[in-house]
Amino acid sequence: MKKKIISNNEKLVDKVFKILTKFKNNPKEIEYVFTELFEKDFEVQLNEISQLQSGLLKGLVISVKDLFDVKGYHTKGGTKFLQPDISLNDAKCISKIRKAGGLLIGHTNMTELAYSGLGINPHYGTPDNPSYPGAVPGGSTSGGAVSIALDLSDIAIGTDTGGSTRIPAAFTGITGFKPSQDNVSRDGVLTLSTSLDSVGLMAKNVEFCKLGYQAMRRKINTKQDELENKNLKFIIPSNFGFESIDTEIKVAFDLAKRKIIESGYEVIEMNVPVLDLYKKIPIWQFASVECATEYFYLYNEKKHLIDPNVLRRIERAKEVTAVEYNLLKKIRENLILEFNQFLKNNLLLMPTVTIKPPLLEKCQNSEFYDEVNLVSLRNTTLANYMNGCSISIPYFKNNKPIGIMLNATTNQDDYLLSVSYEIEKVLQR
Repeated sequence: MKKKIISNNEKLVDKVFKILTKFKNNPKEIEYVFTELFEKDFEVQLNEISQLQSGLLKGLVISVKDLFDVKGYHTKGGTKFLQPDISLNDAKCISKIRKAGGLLIGHTNMTELAYSGLGINPHYGTPDNPSYPGAVPGGSTSGGAVSIALDLSDIAIGTDTGGSTRIPAAFTGITGFKPSQDNVSRDGVLTLSTSLDSVGLMAKNVEFCKLGYQAMRRKINTKQDELENKNLKFIIPSNFGFESIDTEIKVAFDLAKRKIIESGYEVIEMNVPVLDLYKKIPIWQFASVECATEYFYLYNEKKHLIDPNVLRRIERAKEVTAVEYNLLKKIRENLILEFNQFLKNNLLLMPTVTIKPPLLEKCQNSEFYDEVNLVSLRNTTLANYMNGCSISIPYFKNNKPIGIMLNATTNQDDYLLSVSYEIEKVLQR
């Protein structure tokens, strides 16, 4: 791409060239972040963007998880066993990103099939964690998170089935947002769990998450704008969210909580009865059964090509009967109603993840991998099960980040983003 070709979009051109320079000059630092760049399309994209009169994302660089169809490229889903044709069209939400003026820079690395909260990929490598060198970046949207942390993109588009935008956000010190499931189209996105998958996104701040969400969203829910913050309560569950928490995470969370209280917000700790019921639910059955169904013919023939840590989870579907699976869906419907009636316009306040990102080397042990993966997903999966919206906002203590997570009920996305924008300012003081 020649810089002189596009002279009326100089700032974005400069930004793209700086990113490409980073790839050239710092190959080890950004190793394994992208599975492919969309470099051959940059000129066309820049010309199209320059012709837009306006656009929510005009001038912003967007990375895309390798789970989304992008016209002219393969969607590999972090796998070796899938052999996809070149996509003829963009996923619906990616098409909206283009129309909003976002420049798509490349497909980012991920856990195979998005099936883990750690972000490890034995096929394409695992990007290093910029905040905790040698540690996992969190997943499954691992490359997307690191692309933000290293200033390689402004917004990272990902998916969130059990925390796949919020866990890596917490581990790398950025912001991750999971909308309510049906508010962003999943057409043209590879499936992990039809019940729990959401399209999410990450950025350095709440404002950019909001812009990306507004660009992608399926519809505008005007009722959300009517919600007010006047009687807002932040509820910290006394019976969920703090099991086996690292001391450093607890200390940092308590400091963040104090800042929120000192800013005039009401924070209460209480038992949340619906969470006692939730803790008894075998949530793993959703992803296991639905993933095994989605890829049955392929994975059954090519098991040897699948990450053993992922295959182990898919094959647990054999343990689930049809009756158990259907009961699971019925129970979920009832618990969502109960949870929404309890929380109303209040927000749950918890640490996003209760442990620091584990070292990649230690995760080579399958028993350790299973343990830290389960802990990493424990808090974040709640919002997916309850079909709510959720955000992880970074809070730094001694220059090390933790995630402060806020959960709201179904379709309160705008409300959550509005409150989060204010809380972000509180946490930065």
